Parts: sequence; structure tokens; C-alpha cells
Amino acid sequence: MTNTDTAEQGAAVRSWLGIPYATADRFRSPKVRPFDPDLPYDQKGPAPLQAGDTSWLEADNGFSEDCLNLNVWAPVDASDKPLPVIVYIFGGGWMLGANTQTTSNASGLAATGRAISVSLNYRLGPFGWLSLSQYGGALAEATNLGLKDIIAALQWVQDNIAQFGGDPNNVTVTGHSAGAFSALSLLAAPSAEGLYHRLAAFSGMPSRQVPAWGAEERAHTILTALGLQDDPEQLLTVDANLLVEAMAKSQSSDPGAAHGVDNDVIAIVDDRSQPNGVLTDHPMHVLESGQHRDVDILFSSATHETDYWVLHRTEDFDPGSIDALVAEFANRNRIPRSRARQIIAVYDVDGRTPVEVRGALLTDFSFTLPQTRGALAHAAAGGNAHLLSVGPVEGAPAVHGIEMYGIVGQTRPGASDAQIVRDNFVRDALLALASGDTGALWEPVTTVPAVKGIGDMPYDAAAHAEEVVETFSGVNRP
Repeated sequence: MTNTDTAEQGAAVRSWLGIPYATADRFRSPKVRPFDPDLPYDQKGPAPLQAGDTSWLEADNGFSEDCLNLNVWAPVDASDKPLPVIVYIFGGGWMLGANTQTTSNASGLAATGRAISVSLNYRLGPFGWLSLSQYGGALAEATNLGLKDIIAALQWVQDNIAQFGGDPNNVTVTGHSAGAFSALSLLAAPSAEGLYHRLAAFSGMPSRQVPAWGAEERAHTILTALGLQDDPEQLLTVDANLLVEAMAKSQSSDPGAAHGVDNDVIAIVDDRSQPNGVLTDHPMHVLESGQHRDVDILFSSATHETDYWVLHRTEDFDPGSIDALVAEFANRNRIPRSRARQIIAVYDVDGRTPVEVRGALLTDFSFTLPQTRGALAHAAAGGNAHLLSVGPVEGAPAVHGIEMYGIVGQTRPGASDAQIVRDNFVRDALLALASGDTGALWEPVTTVPAVKGIGDMPYDAAAHAEEVVETFSGVNRP
């Protein structure tokens, strides 16, 4: 059944909401479900079960473990020729989010008439990212289940999107933050081969993986907290909300914890050595190898990514002193203290307070650096890479999350004219990439990081990228 809506831009789109795409049995791999074209698909599906305040998720039909559903939007006046497909993966630290929220409503992309858009759910927290395959038995499939969900959704798209006017041989996967990290992890997942053709990563890079030892320690911590360390399979029947809360309590309360060797917070697990692992390598190594040189990639980050925590969680984010920041950076990233002090001196300028120094340092270390290295590696291996740097505009600082409306073609309530221009640029860049019209984009990366800056840039984006690569020379970004 077709449902007709009016998207933000005023163009009519057809929508199919809450389509179940796979099973979500606890701690089991998803199994792709067939599409029944005769159902109405006129309501959002349930959002992934998660902890904390969920009022912002606009989850009209509640929350459930059985959350593997997706939304599809198509322009009413689509051409006879199949359109490019854009699949959006929401962010939220693998703990929060849903395809029900406005910033997952990709109808704005379809409203341009240039694409079929899809927004998917994947399992969060313990259901998607608790590593248990090392225990075997009924838990043997439980590794990177959330990434398996995303791959299952892409398989569903491959099997069914032609019925909506989409081209299954022209699929662009995009995402923000955790969604972008997940999108780039597809590069290292053989089970995703052939299911995507382009990638657009916004504020998420070919970096940040939880080492297997860290993932196993988290599992042990949660089992111990629940008194199940001697019988892990009892997790299959434990109360879902109790499990969600246990996982949430296992996270570091420091917003900067995600910016080192990740084992204090969850992320995609480097499970190549684990039973039933999804990944075979690190995404950065795959880019360097040229294995996916045929995949065009857009890497994007904001100029002040981690200043969100500087501004809104100052006390939690404040290292207290430069000496404390040096010690933290050295320890978290396994580098000599002298080298950490040398790097931090680059940011300890212009009268910045320690919390401001930490914000500038981690913006570059966690976003600018890996996206630049990834783009350079992809280009050196013969791939096509474009770098975007999103700067501030009137009423909208360039902090983490500020471009989410633009990615899906929506308009932020109360947005200034300058923000609308910036968001439309993001939308149109994504559409150009998806259509294969990279000539409509800016200069690609070669042996130097050509970067397109938009908004009121605080620096020359290309020169800054080169400086960051030099500043962190020899330092691994895990």
C-alpha cells in the first residue's frame, strides 16, 4: 500500500513505514524477512529498546527488542528509470536512537526527486553490541549483532528496493556518528560485499573499535553484575530492561572516554579473532589495501565536534589541568608522555582553559585526523575520496550533530537562513555522490587533502587537515 505525504520541501513523496526486514531473536543473528506489499505500512515501527530519556525519539509505537524495521520514501513523480538509493543509519553511540526521530526522516531526500531513501533500525546496547560469542552454545552468534542487522537491512534493500523504484545496483550508505562508523565498518565485512556502492560518513571515521579483550571484559562485568557469570546463557531470559540498565551502567560517564582505545564505552568490536566474527580487518587497513577502491567515499566532520561536551557537559568533560590531560592522552592512547605533551602544546594556545584544550585536541584526534588519513589512504589506493569540513553559521555552532538535519533533507526548527543554506549543501552533496555525479562535487583528494569548507570556517580546511596529520605523525588512531 502507498501512503502519500508532503515532505519539508513541499514535494509529494510516497512512504512505507515500519517494514519488518529481519528477525531479532535475542543474541541471534538476524534472518531477512520477505516483503509483503499488501500491508498498509502507514505507521512507524517500534523503536529499539534502550535506556534513558526516550521522549525525543518520537517513537509513536513504543520500544521493543523486535525492532528491526525500516522506512522507505519515494518521490510521487519518479522517473521511469530506477533511482539511486540512499540508506541512512542513525547515530547515538550504539546506545540511543531510532528511525522514528525527525533526524532519521529521510523523506527530504526523496522529495528532491533524485533518490529513493531508506532509514533503518538496528539493535542497540546489549542486544546489538554485547559480545558473547566466546561463550559458545546458544550465545555463539552474539558478536556485532547490530552490524549484522545493518547488513541484513542492506540485503533486504538489495532484494526489494526495485519494487519502490530504486536501483539495487546503486546503493549509497550514509550515517551520522555511530551510524557513520558502522557504515565504514562495512568495508571490512565480507558479508556486506555487493550490498553497497558508495559511502558517506558524517562525524564518524574509519577508526574507533573496541578491542576483543575490552569487549570480553565488558561482558564479564555485566554477567557479574547480574550474578550470571557461571551461567551466561541465562541472559537469554533475563528481563530486557534489567539488561539494558546493566549495559548502560557499564559505560564510562566521561564524554571523552570514546576518544582513545575504546573499552570504557561500546562501539563496533574488532571481532576478527572472535567466534563468528563479522569483520576481517580494520576499516583503515582495508582503505590502505585498495580492496574497495571502487567505492566512492565522502568523509565529513564539523570544525568543533567535541565542543558540544565543552559547552553542555563542562564539568564532566573538564580534565582539570593540562598535566592531567597529558597523562590521560598518553595512557589512553599508549604513547610516551613526552609525545603527548608535545601534541597538547599545539592546542594549549590563545588562553584556552584545560576543558577547551581537550575539546580542540579531541576534535582533531577523533575526527579530523582519521577522516583525513582515511581519505588519503583511499586516494593513494586508487579510490575516489572527498573531504568536507562543516563550519559554524549564524545560530548553529559546528559541534557534533549539527548537520543531522541536512543529511536527511530536513530543516531544523528555527534554523537561520545561513543554516538552511549549509544544510542544503550537505543534502545536495550526498545526492550528487549517490547519483555518481562526483563532478558536481569539489576537488577530490589526491596526495594532499583537498577539503571543501562550508559555513564560516575558522581556518583554511585543507591547510588545517595537513597540519593535523603532521601534529599526530606516528601516533596510531585506533
